[in-house]
Amino acid sequence: MGINNLRLTSELIAALYPESLIDGNEPVPLTENVRTSTKVAKTRIAYPFLGGNNRSICFLADYQEGDFLPAGQLVFLQKMIAACKYNLNDIALLNIARIPFDLAELRIRFNPRIIFLWGILPAAVGLKSGLPDFSVTLVDGISVIPVSGPDLMSVGSPEGIELKHRLWVCLKKLFAL
Repeated sequence: MGINNLRLTSELIAALYPESLIDGNEPVPLTENVRTSTKVAKTRIAYPFLGGNNRSICFLADYQEGDFLPAGQLVFLQKMIAACKYNLNDIALLNIARIPFDLAELRIRFNPRIIFLWGILPAAVGLKSGLPDFSVTLVDGISVIPVSGPDLMSVGSPEGIELKHRLWVCLKKLFAL
């Protein structure tokens, strides 16, 4: 006999429920107006991204010309994350040049613990301006690192080498390398 075929006697039901299941009083009329609401679906922003976001690390770029980054910068970025013992599956690279950007939506969709502003000013993504380049600043529980001049770092100029050095010092602190 399965539970669906279980028969209870009236005595057993009375023993299980000693209190009355039915209130003999008339129901109290509602005095509140009942309002029904129609749910309005919030339009989600489609964030195309490169990578797997396995480690909740976002790189935000702003390039009108390409899908994500110019080839030289993408190669540099891959070498940089490889030096930190990560790969493209660990990060999410977003080009926010042609999409409306919303930091709150980014937090919901990607749950980042680290955000690199790859050549983007903090004010452009709704953060306070004046965050120092190549430094880790905690913003609402997220480590934010502004990276200026990523286009210079992908070439071998003296200025690019200096920027690479500053970035590496920051990465060593951030990832305990």
